[in-house]
Amino acid sequence: MTEDKARIRRRILLTIPLCLILGEALSRIWVAVKYTPERIEQLTTHSPVRGRFASHPYLPFLLNPDFPGHNPLGFRGDPFPAEKPAGVHRIVCCGASTTYGSLVDPHDSYPAELGRLVAARADHWEVINAGVPGWTSAEILVNFDLRVLPLSPDIVVILPPRNEIFPQVYNNFKPDYTHFRRAGFNFTVSNFVHKQLFRWSRLFMLACTVRGERFGWSETAEHPLYGGMVWENRPTQEDVERNLKDPARMLPFRHNLEELIQLCKPRGIRVLVCTMPIRPEKLALDELDRDSKLDTVIAGLVERDNDIARDVAKRLGAVLVDTAKLSERADLFIDDSHLVAEGHRLQARMIYDVLAPLIEPH
Repeated sequence: MTEDKARIRRRILLTIPLCLILGEALSRIWVAVKYTPERIEQLTTHSPVRGRFASHPYLPFLLNPDFPGHNPLGFRGDPFPAEKPAGVHRIVCCGASTTYGSLVDPHDSYPAELGRLVAARADHWEVINAGVPGWTSAEILVNFDLRVLPLSPDIVVILPPRNEIFPQVYNNFKPDYTHFRRAGFNFTVSNFVHKQLFRWSRLFMLACTVRGERFGWSETAEHPLYGGMVWENRPTQEDVERNLKDPARMLPFRHNLEELIQLCKPRGIRVLVCTMPIRPEKLALDELDRDSKLDTVIAGLVERDNDIARDVAKRLGAVLVDTAKLSERADLFIDDSHLVAEGHRLQARMIYDVLAPLIEPH
């Protein structure tokens, strides 16, 4: 009996590695057939670019210069020289996805439409789209200092992002927003150990990634917009309502907007501040629980941010463009904040009408 048990044990010990070898071989065939080269690259490399995004030492992410619709300097739109040519005037539009023009063609974004309006009115003016999806005012401010000011803008248009509501409502608030996005986040190291192992074993790759997330693999961590978020601070509806009673949560947005305008003043840069349109009934946010009761709360929060924008613009001498009026037309919205092409055209027209006197030749 003891000899039989020993024989069975030896067979099992021999069978296990044979099964693993066979499983690895079949897995390699399956991955080669079913997974695209892009998916395999994502699962096995630590690339500084990921889709439309690229890593940066001082920002959580910015735009990938090689992505379709982006230019070599990492902005959305047609190429332009880093150094402003003599005699040329520049308008730079700063913001997040609603400036970038997510969900519409690059040439349908409001900065692109504004560029066409300006070109038809005045010579030697160009419009640059400096919007990046997912950013809050904190990232917009850093980007403005590092990457926009060197472009020597003459006029800056600021469209505050709807994304501001997330750090304003997330739990364990910190004024630097590190309760919402991890400090020093860099997506190039996401799932680091898993990717190292995936290079050696396609069997382990499939065990972790097919039809779900297992053994510590995280698809969320692979997305630059979401990988750095502090998901454990994601609030419930009750948390949101409680957190918004704290007035300190509105101060960082005010400070960032003020700081951005103050950077422009000594350089003679004119500033236009826009307000954010929103249709809360179309809310579809991964960052928050989907609860119809939040619609009214979020709408009120965006309007509080708009009031801050109005107040800061008035006090610091910036020009206000109340583009929040577009909220009156539900047909202009793809979701709660992103506009269809016609919405971008109307937004550009509203900004242009205010901008026109500033670009008249003297």
